[in-house]
Amino acid sequence: MKMRYAVVALACGMALLPAGQAAADPSLEEVQADLQERESELAKVIDDFNASQEELKAAEETYEELQEELPELQAVVEESYDSVAQIVSTVYTGGEFAMINSVLGGDPETFADRLGYLQSITELQGDELRHHMDAVNELEERLEEAELLLEQQDEIVNELEEQREEIEAEIAELEDLRSRITPVEEPSYDAPPASGDASVVVQFAYDQLGKPYQYGSAGPNGFDCSGLMKASWAQAGVNLPHNVQMQWNQVSKVSRDQLRPGDIVFYEGMGHNAMYVGDGKIVHAPRTGDVVKVASINIMSIAGYGRP
Repeated sequence: MKMRYAVVALACGMALLPAGQAAADPSLEEVQADLQERESELAKVIDDFNASQEELKAAEETYEELQEELPELQAVVEESYDSVAQIVSTVYTGGEFAMINSVLGGDPETFADRLGYLQSITELQGDELRHHMDAVNELEERLEEAELLLEQQDEIVNELEEQREEIEAEIAELEDLRSRITPVEEPSYDAPPASGDASVVVQFAYDQLGKPYQYGSAGPNGFDCSGLMKASWAQAGVNLPHNVQMQWNQVSKVSRDQLRPGDIVFYEGMGHNAMYVGDGKIVHAPRTGDVVKVASINIMSIAGYGRP
């Protein structure tokens, strides 16, 4: 991936150029625009990563469940096999052909009935054995499919991890350039008043201010955007998935004029979300290299609003 500015070359150029020329290099606004573009890409990669992690977890659970079923089913097959083997052994070796003698002996008129009875027993046991063996084969096929799915999900997660590292490296360079152009000091904020469950949720979000953005994390030491929403709403007993799109699918939709503290703001592309805290402000975990902070609700184009 290429950045609009070659940061390393730019830094070298600034050292060599006279003061007047160096001042003409990219402005803070231009660097901010490039940062926003890269951060938007990163947010999407992170959200895809979180979704893949959810899918990987589900695949692992399915695989473990199937593994637990297999020994029990194999034991049933062994039991059925032993039953059939016992019948065959009795017919051919037991008590000097005791079972055969019992069939051949007795009233000739009931011979056909006795022979049919013996055949029905062996057929029934054989059918039962075949049924259990088919079940084992089917389960083993499902295990193979689950194992393949696990491998595929692992590959996806690894690819997304590589993309994340590339974008984060570019963002780190741009962040460094921005800090050299204009250092920024974050103001402090107090949590606004809220009611009901939202008061607990909003207070929790405010308590996380200053904690680092941490890719794929829902706390306690760091957060990504959907991780902060998940952890905050967990304080009110609401279980949100760790993914922006999945959270959007779960929440009740509200309009902007219905917004109240604790509601979640979803941004265009479903790569980022934040908590509305009132007065046109949000609390969010912006990006790698940054911290949980208060910002204007209009940091990006908004896709919609939701209430867990």
